[in-house]
Amino acid sequence: MAVGPARDTARVRTLDPLRENFFKLLRRSYLIAEKNGGGGLAVYRSCAEMIHRLCGEPWARSTIFPGETALVRRFLAETGLPARNPDAVVQHSLMGNSWPPTWTAILLNLPRGKFESVCSVRGAENLRSARAAGRGIVLTHSHSLFSQMFWAWLEHEGIAPGVTLWQWTWGRKRKEVKDPRVMALEGARELHGARKALRDGGLVHVMADGQWGGAQQIVLPLWNRQRPFRPAFAELALGANAQVIPVDVSLAADGGIAIEIGSPFGDQPAGRDLAQRVEGLVREYVEHLSRRWREHPADIPWFQMKRHLAYPPAAS
Repeated sequence: MAVGPARDTARVRTLDPLRENFFKLLRRSYLIAEKNGGGGLAVYRSCAEMIHRLCGEPWARSTIFPGETALVRRFLAETGLPARNPDAVVQHSLMGNSWPPTWTAILLNLPRGKFESVCSVRGAENLRSARAAGRGIVLTHSHSLFSQMFWAWLEHEGIAPGVTLWQWTWGRKRKEVKDPRVMALEGARELHGARKALRDGGLVHVMADGQWGGAQQIVLPLWNRQRPFRPAFAELALGANAQVIPVDVSLAADGGIAIEIGSPFGDQPAGRDLAQRVEGLVREYVEHLSRRWREHPADIPWFQMKRHLAYPPAAS
């Protein structure tokens, strides 16, 4: 199965060439084992166990991941996320954030049987029920490790992936992405496609914790920071009378990946004005994101930790 246009291989980089070369060796071992008898997934599981154990070693944290270890500890301390065992969160975060550059392309291209042996899904009935209702569906994603796996699951299920907002920025040079004219043209084209997909009862995907989506923003408290959220997903859903369903992906220490499709957000009361209804959906998403961070802090990418810490402190 080839990587389709609705998803992409991970662009995550550790910014340490020597460290990346080590992970490239693991990828090579997988490819050799797969070629010599289809034993690649055994290599994958063994590598996960080995790297998770390595990331628990104090010497590895201080010599291989010193900056990242400090970042995760600072993130936990300043956000107040209630980690019972901060060392375990650091260990999982170091392993997890190192994983996508090596394994995303391989996992996206697994045949269905092998894909299902690595990737489990909860809440598929939520998506099935929503699709049966005939309304369009806005799927709110959050930046996490291996979020691309949901698109692969859709393909295996034979579900049309729909439209992903801001996909036009993928692979573009920064100068192009920042060009107001390009942004206006490409953004309008993509929004037109998204509205049509929703009218036809299809899917639209939005990284609802992202920083793209127009100038408007709603600033809300999230884990000890005042954080801006773009309301584009809510405006799109309300304009098309679409349902909003959250989708999350988490990585286990053994390399297993869990996709969770949540229950639809509540329909906003028709008696409220549009701005209130938009804010209501955004607030529901932020409450959901807050719970996910509480339950899966190690699945937050390092760049998101840095971005979050740069926002102003929330009022006490």
